[in-house]
Amino acid sequence: MFLLPKGNPLYENIPAAKIKLPEMLEKLKSGNFTGYLNFTFPSSAAILFFESGKLISALLERGTTRQTGFEAMAGLCNNIMAGGGSLNVYRLSKDLTMGLHALLHGEMLYRGQEVKLIDIKGLLEKVKAKRLNGCLRIYTEDRSALIFYKDGAPLGFFHDGTQDIDTSASESQKIAGLPGAKIDVLSTQSADELMDYDLLEMVNIDKLWGSTETRYAAEMNQMKRDGQEREVKERDSRLKELEEDLKEVASAYLGKMGRTLVEKELGGVGGRESLQKEESVITFLAGVEKSAKLLTSLSKLKEMVDTMKSEISSRAKA
Repeated sequence: MFLLPKGNPLYENIPAAKIKLPEMLEKLKSGNFTGYLNFTFPSSAAILFFESGKLISALLERGTTRQTGFEAMAGLCNNIMAGGGSLNVYRLSKDLTMGLHALLHGEMLYRGQEVKLIDIKGLLEKVKAKRLNGCLRIYTEDRSALIFYKDGAPLGFFHDGTQDIDTSASESQKIAGLPGAKIDVLSTQSADELMDYDLLEMVNIDKLWGSTETRYAAEMNQMKRDGQEREVKERDSRLKELEEDLKEVASAYLGKMGRTLVEKELGGVGGRESLQKEESVITFLAGVEKSAKLLTSLSKLKEMVDTMKSEISSRAKA
């Protein structure tokens, strides 16, 4: 996405997840807003252009993929629901909005022409003669400048690294003189003609937002259920392994009777699930100790119970 002039900031750095898109668009419509909304997400960006309260274009970029119109609005709704993005809203003049519209959506009249190989003066005369509405982009690999036109006359200049429109062509001329400089020329309709197109009239934003909200909520609920099921399976597996280890400990100290004893005492407190409850663990260990008194020495018995207690403490609630 190109760096765009900020103009007069209306909102800046608003968390996208806090936005109710239909409400915001309706507010801009009723306020006859002219300018653009710039949404930035972790892996995509969106630009919405308004002209006198009409949504004249929507663009969503994700890597090399570009979506416009309904697809862009649907993708924007999805990204807002997912969270992690931010919004800036800038008010611009009617003519400058037209120029930016040309930059992102305009017809490419010249693409990637090397400045040194073309007659710049002749090109600018053609722009004037054709009464071009749009913009001219001069750029190298790491620098660029935009010249906006209305009816063939320059409106102003914008350079990467700045925020405002400049009235001087000096920076543009410097970039044009750099080795490898290239030029693009893009045209668009007049501001009045652009206003014949209004996405707010063509796309039911309320319905699109509502359906996206419902679908996203269903997906989140399903993810939550899936996560809970995984937790239950992981917990059951962990407790099963713990029970088996307790039987192995008892077997090492008490012989074959040890496994049976652990199984009996666990059954008495509610099974392996009870190993997650402190009171049940105390009862279980007391039962093991009592039942095993005649099967081994007191020192070995204490050592066995301490080992079991340590295993339960470190693994039952991990």
